[in-house]
Amino acid sequence: MKKIFLLLLVIFAVSGCGSSNGDKPAQTVGMLTQLNSTPEQAAKISNGGNINFYENFNSMQMALQSEQITAVRTYQSVAKYLTAKNSDLKINDAATIQLVDDFCCAVRSEDVDLKKYFDAAIVEMKSDGTLDALIEKYIVNANETPAAVEMPKFDGADTVKVAVTGDLPPLDFVNADGTPAGFNTALLAEISKRAKTNIELVQVDSGARAAALTSGQVDVIFWVVVPEDDSRPKNIDTPEGVTVTAPYYRDTVVDVNLSGVISSL
Repeated sequence: MKKIFLLLLVIFAVSGCGSSNGDKPAQTVGMLTQLNSTPEQAAKISNGGNINFYENFNSMQMALQSEQITAVRTYQSVAKYLTAKNSDLKINDAATIQLVDDFCCAVRSEDVDLKKYFDAAIVEMKSDGTLDALIEKYIVNANETPAAVEMPKFDGADTVKVAVTGDLPPLDFVNADGTPAGFNTALLAEISKRAKTNIELVQVDSGARAAALTSGQVDVIFWVVVPEDDSRPKNIDTPEGVTVTAPYYRDTVVDVNLSGVISSL
């Protein structure tokens, strides 16, 4: 069974503390392992409490279902998609903290030309309305399982390898048959068309994306960065030797709980 979604390397934190009389334990929020911080450091940056790191969403989902953790924290677009498809999950608006991240592509620092044409394509897509149309189709109206996206092919053109995880529907999504789909894949198809460059999608584990990029297994990965006006340290989890493109999407972080657990938090 495919992993459901990736909680993409963003500051996750517990959504509240225990009761004031001390007889209710602090909540524990699951988050994907970060490169440059410990669970304790991540908790201090946000609301305190307990944080558990997980290498993938499968193990984190199991922890939520068994109530080893009280919540996971993900992006609002992902939470809306998941809760629409699974009545056991619910967005806990009361616990949500105001964290916002920018979605970018990340490349090795030395790949200057690669960054330039990704940047140029993203800027062009913003100005001509293509990016808004993709957001509307693949995120705002993402009520059904995303359809597969066909990548353009250019004879004799260079090939750029891009990592996908399938863990962040409807953003980063892989169908049950292994076919990449969703918003990020549609974005890549547009970049490929505008740059006249072939793009090969390589499925990797979410926790291995940075290593896949820096080792040369792939040329591009999807990443998120902290906007400059945010109170958190800027680009807290960007790997060394990596640079990011212009942002193509922005989303807010929210809590997702089991429906029957929210009222007791």
